[in-house]
Amino acid sequence: MEDDDDGEPKNCKVVILGESGVGKTSIISRFISDNFEVGIASSTGASYACKKMKFKQYQNQVINFEIWDTAGQEKFRALAKIFYKESTIAILVYDITNENSFNEIQNYWYEQLKENAPKDLSKFLII
Repeated sequence: MEDDDDGEPKNCKVVILGESGVGKTSIISRFISDNFEVGIASSTGASYACKKMKFKQYQNQVINFEIWDTAGQEKFRALAKIFYKESTIAILVYDITNENSFNEIQNYWYEQLKENAPKDLSKFLII
């Protein structure tokens, strides 16, 4: 993979979902700038980041990752639904040291994604 700018990019909308404080913003920071920050303040509403990458193994295809970082606090949950629209990828994040964050993935985030995401996104892989 390279961060080149050649070729016509394909857009890939990515939505990151999960409870507050599980590390969604840190994961995005690592992907975008290869930087990992500890103790980032909780997101409010949603934030947006973008990264273009060229994949040599796929005929130098350029992918423009449009990443939406949704706030996990309960008061912002209703807002997350608007970010599912036209999503290509959904990443569900939980904290392995917080059982409740895993339970909420199963009981809330996954169900919301199934109900609100584009139908072709409903073929997701759970690992």
